[in-house]
Amino acid sequence: MAAPQPPPVNPPTPGTIEPSQRGTLTVAQKAIEKIASSAASEVPGISGSTGGFLGVGTRSDETARPKVDVQLSGLIATIRISAGVQYPTPLRTATERLREHVRQEVSARCGVEVRQVDIDIDELVTSSHSTGRRELL
Repeated sequence: MAAPQPPPVNPPTPGTIEPSQRGTLTVAQKAIEKIASSAASEVPGISGSTGGFLGVGTRSDETARPKVDVQLSGLIATIRISAGVQYPTPLRTATERLREHVRQEVSARCGVEVRQVDIDIDELVTSSHSTGRRELL
């Protein structure tokens, strides 16, 4: 008579593996820059620029993403954003919304701590359908 066979070994399901044994995920700095730029473009009144060569001939574009530079130190990120702001939006309000939204989105999507978000306002963007007349408020 043959010896009894041991029961087949089932591979562990994802919920049963300890988190420390699952491996790691590394997000590249360029990927974080693209995610931060995308998050910045989601903020109302924030825009980027297009065209030009070496900064000459660029023009504001409400559909373009702002330029973003990320510096990583381990899992800590410092972000610098160059963007345009829709005129007459108050700059303090616009930059606070931009800073908070980018910080939350990058932290949630990339798993890094955003310690600092520096913002350079390159230009104040007027509406493309402006008649040139100002309205009194």
